[in-house]
Amino acid sequence: MEQIRENNENLLAIVQDDIANYDYEYIIAKAERADTLVDALNKMMLASIKITTYMDWVLIGGTPYLQESGASKVARLFGIGWRIIDVQRELDEGYPAFTYRMEFSMGRSTIECEGSRSGKDEFFTGRGRAKSPDMIETLDVKKAAYTNCLNNGIKRILPGLRNIDIARLEAGGIDVKKLKGYSFNTGSKGGKSGAAGDSGLACSKCGTPITQKVASYSEGRYGAKYCMACQKEAANKPIDPMADDGYELPPEPPLGR
Repeated sequence: MEQIRENNENLLAIVQDDIANYDYEYIIAKAERADTLVDALNKMMLASIKITTYMDWVLIGGTPYLQESGASKVARLFGIGWRIIDVQRELDEGYPAFTYRMEFSMGRSTIECEGSRSGKDEFFTGRGRAKSPDMIETLDVKKAAYTNCLNNGIKRILPGLRNIDIARLEAGGIDVKKLKGYSFNTGSKGGKSGAAGDSGLACSKCGTPITQKVASYSEGRYGAKYCMACQKEAANKPIDPMADDGYELPPEPPLGR
């Protein structure tokens, strides 16, 4: 027992010595700088959203995704420049695939990043690869790879743009209900007709067929695919943080390898 008390006293003495050796002015300066940096990043994120419109965003699996038009606006706002270093084309199990490598610069910062997209992605083929390679538009895949690379670079050089959700878009003045939306769980027709019956999607609560747009919006807002009626019910129902609805988050859209 005496040995334990002696060990505790020795440990306390070591801790007190460490505290006495701290440079408090340095710590305070670092903390204040960190607060300033966080505020700056939040302001940059808000400004980036405000310069865009609902037409510059799309919901994929419930996650807001900035399109090329919006990325270009944000880049001009903060003086971000970029150039294409390389473009690689290949076949991915017979489907066209592209990888862009680009250089981005802002002020004294310069980074390189990649963005890839494959035509075999469910976004292009529909569930169960309903579309064969010859049914995929190669140019659509190439444009998607370019947009992914552009988004990657701008989000890396402007970290305030990462992990934006529906709530943040709304705070920036975006009418989220006007956004186009897609869900990864598409039907045999890929949901291209826009009709609920062709989407292959249904409300996870009542089973009513729902469109791609309704499903993706609901995933982002409520974490599950609900029809409009069930969304209204969910909006008026208090959230139980301990409840487990069995919902699994959908995979994020590929933003580079």
